[in-house]
Amino acid sequence: MVRIRRSVLFLIILINNPLFSQDSLQIKQLEKRISDLEKNFTQEELKNLHDEAAKAAEIEADDKEMKIFKGGDRALQALNPEISVAMDAFGQMIFNKDYFTEDMRSGANFRVAELQFQSTLDPFSTTKVIIEFKQEEVEFAEAYLTWNQFIQNLSLTAGKFRQQFGVLNRWHEHSLDQYDFPLALKTLLGEEGLNQIGLSIEWLIPSLIADANDLTIQITNGQNEHLFAGDFYSFPSTLARLKNFFDLSAASYVEVGFTGMLGKNNIRGFDENGIKILESTRWTSLAGLDLTFLWEPVRQAKYRSFLWRSELYYVDKEPDITAFGGYTNIEYKFNRQWLAGIRFDYTQPFEHENSNKYIYQFVPYVTWWQSPWVRLRFQVNFAGGKSVGDFDPVARLQITWAIGPHKHERY
Repeated sequence: MVRIRRSVLFLIILINNPLFSQDSLQIKQLEKRISDLEKNFTQEELKNLHDEAAKAAEIEADDKEMKIFKGGDRALQALNPEISVAMDAFGQMIFNKDYFTEDMRSGANFRVAELQFQSTLDPFSTTKVIIEFKQEEVEFAEAYLTWNQFIQNLSLTAGKFRQQFGVLNRWHEHSLDQYDFPLALKTLLGEEGLNQIGLSIEWLIPSLIADANDLTIQITNGQNEHLFAGDFYSFPSTLARLKNFFDLSAASYVEVGFTGMLGKNNIRGFDENGIKILESTRWTSLAGLDLTFLWEPVRQAKYRSFLWRSELYYVDKEPDITAFGGYTNIEYKFNRQWLAGIRFDYTQPFEHENSNKYIYQFVPYVTWWQSPWVRLRFQVNFAGGKSVGDFDPVARLQITWAIGPHKHERY
């Protein structure tokens, strides 16, 4: 009897299972067998069997619908940002009788530990946050959100970012080709360069005279106190840069950029004593020209290359400061690990009545890449000038190392 009950129950489950077609030969055969078995059971027993079979079939179907297999390793990675850390330390020797100056001392120094978070938020946007830990302060170097392909061939960035004035202003110090920024950039754009809060629009425009053209428009606070109103910023300061890319051959290219910027430098607001200040409008205008030539032989780009890069800057800050400066840099890569170069800087000081004053600098350097994560550089700065004081040669041994997916990233 028990065997018959189980057989009937099993056959009824099969009949109720949605995987079987009602028109199939199997169903007809099973129905015949059940009909033969029904003769040995009462109506009440058959009803109980039907109820049990229907319930069992429903549970089985629910289990199949809810059973989902997932790999947790990939899901965990998607929830976490990519984290990178770059560190920059150096030792320096100042060549004078005291081995120090008013601004610098000979010895070992730790310049910065840069913590970088980067993540793709969704199919439309990415974010990057960079925090710099220096010996005397901690600050947000950059924190911005980018909508890729905001519309066709156009991206939009919002937040705090280093601005695209020429080429080098966008980079961080630890990722430069030399130890320091060119003298003209620090003198004319400020010690920290242009790093402000606002919007940036980058448009890959249709090709004009070049193989590729890129137009960048940036609208930011005028919070650079060196050029604009600083804490009393007059919104907006506006930057425009046109970049033109020319393919010369399979192994070389030229990139030419033109940059202009305009903003107010007059103070309008309350000072630290609560006194209201309303100065008349004063403007600061800037212009820049950059040229980059790179040669990397096909199939040997990791072992040989030649780079020539130059930038020119002009600043006019009302009422009466105008200054001009620039640099040129050549660099040759000998093999996978060694490269050497020299940079020449020239600038007028950023001050009144500077027409007969200038500063120049020669910067030879040698760089050794121990690996993609560790780099050592030896550099000497020879500076001089007219009517701007004395200059002592400075030799530096720089060590930079990094962990994470983005290492010594420049952007």
